[in-house]
Amino acid sequence: MAGMSSRTAAGLAAGVALAVLAADQASKAWARSTLPPGRDVPIVSGWVWFRVVTNSGASFGLLSGHNWLFIVLTLVVVLAVGVLVLRSQVVGALGVAALGAIAGGGASNLLDRIRLGSVTDFIEIHRWPTNFNLADAAIRIGVVLFIVALLLEMRRDRRPG
Repeated sequence: MAGMSSRTAAGLAAGVALAVLAADQASKAWARSTLPPGRDVPIVSGWVWFRVVTNSGASFGLLSGHNWLFIVLTLVVVLAVGVLVLRSQVVGALGVAALGAIAGGGASNLLDRIRLGSVTDFIEIHRWPTNFNLADAAIRIGVVLFIVALLLEMRRDRRPG
């Protein structure tokens, strides 16, 4: 990692992961305790609304009812991210932060699966095919940022030295 020790990388990734986990768990607790069950709460009329749903499967309700499978898969992903960060096999601070977001989102949804038996989703966007939560958003943004970090590193490595 360009100029970043494994200790610094681990601290950055852990900090991002904990921030994502805390924000996601707080937002889900708020949604479960505040939003009326089975009803839409418009945020931006016709475009964004809140509706609490639970999901024991993957995105789009795939493999619904196979919560145990997603517990195992999520554990593997979170552990793999930790190994990547600790072995300094990640490119720069952007890549480390991106992996922290992925790990934090995965850990938060994992916590839901273990505690509640399913993941709490509550954000719905017009023409987006499924409800989601902050953890899901952090995972997707983390994946995109990690790809950007890899592309930037490839570009840097190609420059004549």
